[in-house]
Amino acid sequence: MSSPSLYADLSHYYDLLCSNIDYHEQCDFVLRANSLWGNGGKQYLDLACGSGMLLAHFSDAGFSCNGLDISQDMLDMAADRCPSANLICLDMSEIDLHNSMDLISCFLYSIHYCSSVAALQKTFKNIYAALAPGGVFCFDAVDKDCIANDDGHYHYLTLPNHNQLRFQTRWHYSGEGDDLDLHIDIRETAGESQRHYQEKHSMTAVNIINIRQMLENEGFEVQILEHDFARLREWQGENGNVVFCAVKAA
Repeated sequence: MSSPSLYADLSHYYDLLCSNIDYHEQCDFVLRANSLWGNGGKQYLDLACGSGMLLAHFSDAGFSCNGLDISQDMLDMAADRCPSANLICLDMSEIDLHNSMDLISCFLYSIHYCSSVAALQKTFKNIYAALAPGGVFCFDAVDKDCIANDDGHYHYLTLPNHNQLRFQTRWHYSGEGDDLDLHIDIRETAGESQRHYQEKHSMTAVNIINIRQMLENEGFEVQILEHDFARLREWQGENGNVVFCAVKAA
C-alpha cells in the first residue's frame, strides 16, 4: 500500500501547513512587479496552484484566473475557493497555452517540482510560448549551493478541537548532481495519541545563475529580486532564496 500524500490523502492538512503564508502580500508583490514590467493584461495563470489561495486574491484584483496543478485533490479545493477559475490538471512542463496569458506565477518553490533540469528548461520554453507579448512570469527558487541541510522550519498550530499540530519542512541537498529533497513531517497530537506522517518530495536542484541563463536562452528579459515580499528589491547576490521576474519582450 502506498503512503498517504500531502497533495491527496492528507490534503486536509495542506492549508494548515500553509497557514503562516501571507498570500495577500505575495499577490501584492506580484501586482507591483507586473505594474512595472507587465503588459497591463488581465489573463492570469498560477502554476502548482494548490488549493487556490493565490487564485482567490487575483480574482479579487480583477484578473481572469486559471490554475494548473498535477493533483486533482488540490484542484477540487481550488474550485471551492475560486469557483470562477479555469482549472487544469496537468504537469506544468506540459502546458500548451500559446500567447494567451499576461501574468504567470509559481510560488512556494514549486518550480523545483520539475522532474529534471531538462524538464525545467522545457517548462520555461512552454511558459514563454504561453505568455502574450509583454507578459510576466514570476516565481521563487532556491539555490542548491545555499542549502543548509539543517532542521529547516517548524510551524505549530492548535486546532478548534484542541488537537496540536506540528509541521516541519526542510531541504536536503547532497552537494552533487541535480537531486534535491524536500522533507515534510506532520505530527498531530490528540491527548495521549498521535498521528505522524513523513514525506520526501523529490525535486530538481539548480543554482540561481543557471536559472537566469535558462530563462534568457528562451528569450526572457530577467529580473532577480530578493525574496522579500514587502518590497521590490534587486538581488544582492548573497541570499540563496530569490524571486525571478521574467518578461517576454513586447
